[in-house]
Amino acid sequence: MNQFVTEWNTWRDSRNSALAKPFGWLSVVGLHWLDVESTWSDAPGTFTVEDGWVTVSLDSGINAGPAAETFDLLSGGSAAAGGNGAGNGNGAGNGSGAGFGAGFGAGTGNAEATRATSPSVPSDTSTLPAVTSQAANDGGDGDVSTDAHHGPAPRPQVRVEDHGFSAKLPAGGSLNWFTVGNVLYELIDRGGRLGVRVRNSKSPLLGKFFEVPVFDPDPDFVFLAHFTRFDPFPTYTIETAQEDLQLQTQAAGTVTFETQHGEVSLLATGCPVTGLQLDFHDGTNGSTTAAWRTIDLGVPNQDGSLVIDFNRAVNYPFAFTSFATCPAPIEGNVVPFDVTAGERRPPFFYSEAGINVPFLFYVWWDDESAEVTRPWYSRFGLDITILNPNHDDARVSLVGFDGVAMSGGDLSPLGRKARSRLIDVATEALTSRIPVIGIGAYSAFVIQAQRELRSQQGYADGIDVEYAAPEDRLLIVMNNELEPQKAGFDIVHTDASGLLYVEMPFDIPLESERTEVEDFQASLEADKPISSWQEFDYRMVSLIRRHR
Repeated sequence: MNQFVTEWNTWRDSRNSALAKPFGWLSVVGLHWLDVESTWSDAPGTFTVEDGWVTVSLDSGINAGPAAETFDLLSGGSAAAGGNGAGNGNGAGNGSGAGFGAGFGAGTGNAEATRATSPSVPSDTSTLPAVTSQAANDGGDGDVSTDAHHGPAPRPQVRVEDHGFSAKLPAGGSLNWFTVGNVLYELIDRGGRLGVRVRNSKSPLLGKFFEVPVFDPDPDFVFLAHFTRFDPFPTYTIETAQEDLQLQTQAAGTVTFETQHGEVSLLATGCPVTGLQLDFHDGTNGSTTAAWRTIDLGVPNQDGSLVIDFNRAVNYPFAFTSFATCPAPIEGNVVPFDVTAGERRPPFFYSEAGINVPFLFYVWWDDESAEVTRPWYSRFGLDITILNPNHDDARVSLVGFDGVAMSGGDLSPLGRKARSRLIDVATEALTSRIPVIGIGAYSAFVIQAQRELRSQQGYADGIDVEYAAPEDRLLIVMNNELEPQKAGFDIVHTDASGLLYVEMPFDIPLESERTEVEDFQASLEADKPISSWQEFDYRMVSLIRRHR
């Protein structure tokens, strides 16, 4: 067991290091699909497409140079300008649930040797073998490999122009093309669409990165499997992380393994000669994990045996940025049990709105409120990871989160471990001096954590009687890291320990008559009273964003 954990920790450290590279996936700040002629506000020039060639004509005063991959293609023997060249790529949830006030507004062989040990960062291409072998492997050096069916992967072609660069990609290809200062421009082909992805080595997400959250290593999620190869490889149409983009992928065969839930059979992609890959869904997706994850299976043994170690399941790039085109699993690739192993859903994410405001939310909600409030948060600017205190019992580090809240109208459904967990989470938040908010009956956990923490620190606050809200009002308790009055809340009480108390009436509608975010903001600026739980949530999000 010690060796198992030691090897896993080494693998995890390497994975985090691979992600933290200057032009890795955490540096991605934009994706622009190209027309015949394209530019954008901070583009280095104008991009034109003709006969599959993409040419950038640089604006006056722009100093650009070929990226390392382009330079290799230009300087290599068969990589001369206009020819084929090989290069090593050095490119690289939403949670769902209820609102802050939800529930109140709606009514209250030696297979071990084949285990993948290199934590490669998956690319965001289709896993069609001829494509995968040459696609940028983000954060590590992508090898040019040979597939038994397709032969050597096609290579990009590049040229230097008088005032820019030109390049032509094979289908599904990627090319780290040219750089301007600390910005790298990557050319991609996805399903026949050409685009330019922008990577900035000084991106805010890269600067914020510490580590990817994970489940604790568990040998119960390691399975001996058998690989059965397809001949020929069947082709499937799959969805991607981009809603308007579908790709083609080929299944190399099936991997079958026995579990306590019965036999499981899934489709593997990649190549049996150079390495297989398993993309899968499971019941944790959308709550504690991203919408899907992937595992590098390595090369199967001669007898088809291999190891599937879900502790090494990793996030695709779309879990970190909205500018990835990652392939979804082939339809039906669903593990029939919760895979509480491997990487969890990252709290950090970058989109057109910039870096997100990641927030951890423990809540016991009712389904009606959850359905109504689910779309509010990303629209209001908060990226919430929803956890159920009774069901999600794994410890979650607050590293990377900008705060934590806990909400519920009744303590009776909570078991002893769930209550203890909420107190521990509140204590960690208070100790780390990040915002912590307790709503309704769950405010008791914030209060208890603060009392115990102050006592351990030697303070005697002399609080004999706790503040109690009237029966027709909801109690919200928060630490003094927050300034609720700046978000339109009235502080009704401040206790000797420094906790702040706010109240809300129960008898307000769940949804607001306001429809635009600008209307919610105007109401806040005009200091109008909160007239719905939707507006309450907007004010709470504003409170957290102001703190940040």
